[in-house]
Amino acid sequence: MTVPLDAFGSDSGADLQRRILVVGGGPAGATTSLLLARNGWDVTLVDRSTFPRGKACGECLNPGGVALLAEFGLLDRVLEAGATPLTGWDLSTQKGSPAQGYFAPEDRGLGIERRTFDHTLLEAAKEAGVEVREGVQVVKVGSGDGRTPARARIRLRRGAEVVEEARFVVGADGLGSRVASASGIHRPVRPPRRASLSWRIQGWGPPRDRGRLILGEGYTVGVAPVGPPSGSLWNATLVVAGEAARKELSARGWDRLQERMESARIPWNTPPEKIDGPWGSGSFHRPVSSATRNRVVLVGDAAGYFDPLTGQGIYRALKSAQLLAELLGPKSHVHPGRALSPVDLALLGLHGPRLDRAVRSGRRLQKTIDVVLSRRLSRRAALASLRAIPSVASGLIRLTGDRVPFPEGRVASTAPTLPLEHPIL
Repeated sequence: MTVPLDAFGSDSGADLQRRILVVGGGPAGATTSLLLARNGWDVTLVDRSTFPRGKACGECLNPGGVALLAEFGLLDRVLEAGATPLTGWDLSTQKGSPAQGYFAPEDRGLGIERRTFDHTLLEAAKEAGVEVREGVQVVKVGSGDGRTPARARIRLRRGAEVVEEARFVVGADGLGSRVASASGIHRPVRPPRRASLSWRIQGWGPPRDRGRLILGEGYTVGVAPVGPPSGSLWNATLVVAGEAARKELSARGWDRLQERMESARIPWNTPPEKIDGPWGSGSFHRPVSSATRNRVVLVGDAAGYFDPLTGQGIYRALKSAQLLAELLGPKSHVHPGRALSPVDLALLGLHGPRLDRAVRSGRRLQKTIDVVLSRRLSRRAALASLRAIPSVASGLIRLTGDRVPFPEGRVASTAPTLPLEHPIL
């Protein structure tokens, strides 16, 4: 049975006034749901996948993301699920020796499988009172207005469709967000057109307190430990740019990954073994005209993606969740009621500018890195200087850690000292 979007009136009962529908169960959606539920909202989260599930990702959190997990009271359970603390990243060209960059002494990143991380956050959301529906797909969204609720048409597992109403719909459905598209706030994909494949590999040899980025002409390889510190699992991700490279990635991605890891002389004791994957993603540059439209709000990658480094993507997912939860917090002026006033809608519209300010420095850094890496001579010169002056490499890695003050003057919470039962090996 299909219920048309216009089959409902604007007066849907008092319970609607505290209801929020979150679309997407990744880090942005799960964390947004959890924080909103803590703020007293009645939250339903829907996702087309069933959890736990694998996901295309570099599977790392930077120190800013670790600090946010601690602030939300989630760090201990993430560590218990199996995560490797990271002290920094090594940067190299395909054949060059690496430049070693370190986070600040008090900071750590984390390497963790997305199937584990996402499932852990989703279970925490359920414990906070969030209703989670897996294996269902949102096919259409109506953004509502001041007097009309937001609506989403949802396709159930057996093909039937229903319409759900909510005071707000939160789009946390990642790259190519259906919520953003249905709300008319996405923009066409623009260059650079990148795509990636990620694998789970097993191997011994490299130090498990660090990741490695191999920066080549038209590609990047990331290798990072995931799971318990004493384990042998790694994330290996190959990112390419250009249409020809994307087609070759689909046909010969694993061969190309192995070639580039071998030429970069990663110190494996034996060649690593492919365990799972690949998981694909791209194109990466997915701009939006705004993070809000009427009663629709976007968080995470759905709010505008750009290619991040060393765990910045998950940090931005968590940060966008925090900013929206603050906006819709217990003391928010966007309070329950049968209508949203123009002031309410204007306050909701602050979400986009606040998110922009929070990630602006990281976006500028990424654009600068893109320009440097796009030219062979500048790429080689930059990496040579990073090797020659270790403090420069560490400075770059710390910038990607999202631990600098925000433009509005507020500094991210202090990164926690990781407990001894999760040592750096």
